[in-house]
Amino acid sequence: MSPKIPYSAAKDDLFNPGRREGFFSPKPQSDAALCAEMARLAYCRREPQFGFDQERIQKLLGDIEFKVFRFLEGQGAHCFLAVGDDTLKSGKLAVVSFRGTDIKDKRDLYYDVDAILETWDGPGKVHKGFATALEVVRSRLEEAIRQVGECRMLYTGHSLGAAMATLMAGVGRPGTLYTFGCPRVGDATFVEALKDMKSYRYMDCCDAVARVPPPNAYQHLGVPYYIQRDRQVTIDPGEKAMRRDRFLGLVDYVARYALRRGNETCREFADHAPINYIWPVKSSSP
Repeated sequence: MSPKIPYSAAKDDLFNPGRREGFFSPKPQSDAALCAEMARLAYCRREPQFGFDQERIQKLLGDIEFKVFRFLEGQGAHCFLAVGDDTLKSGKLAVVSFRGTDIKDKRDLYYDVDAILETWDGPGKVHKGFATALEVVRSRLEEAIRQVGECRMLYTGHSLGAAMATLMAGVGRPGTLYTFGCPRVGDATFVEALKDMKSYRYMDCCDAVARVPPPNAYQHLGVPYYIQRDRQVTIDPGEKAMRRDRFLGLVDYVARYALRRGNETCREFADHAPINYIWPVKSSSP
């Protein structure tokens, strides 16, 4: 691990990613860093319920001069649409952030495992469970996007949220799509239809979720922005290089983290924690 870029093996960062403080500190200096933070922010809920902790989310967004325009949730599917000033271009910036899997919500687990490829009203065939989750919020989200009006639009999410963001891009393209720990979402036809869209797919070293479902029927959208075991981000290093890096990462993890109390035993899951995407992405951003 790089001494300059933090890493967390803590189970709480994996299973309760919204609990950790330190959102937007320091303030994100790139769209990628902003979206990584927004993806984790979508995990902030009013425990023990599954609904958004709207007051906390609004307060945290206020620190970077953003505000939630609309919270959308129901039946295990959650997203919000936030709006603020565009610091990279003049005008307004909107970010749609989808919540990933909440391990305590059985509906999310159902969406994850319902991996039949089916046709839908977008291009190609896609993961049935992910498409079902998106439909819970889609019509209300599309209406909210229309109400926001002219602006630069980003879609983002982590895990299940990344899958939903990718599907949403298939029916209403954003300016850019940023995903973190995204599983495969659709078939070759789906991926081909979106090949010209600007997108960034971040994949953390051993993250198991970013490597399912199997690639025989499913394909990933875009090249991986791969986070190496030393926490540096490299663009599409190739499968052979990634396999070697994962192997060395697994060996290192067993020696340093696996047997410590409070840590996740398997690096394949620890690397999926949203915070382990945020730190490298922020460090690699200009």
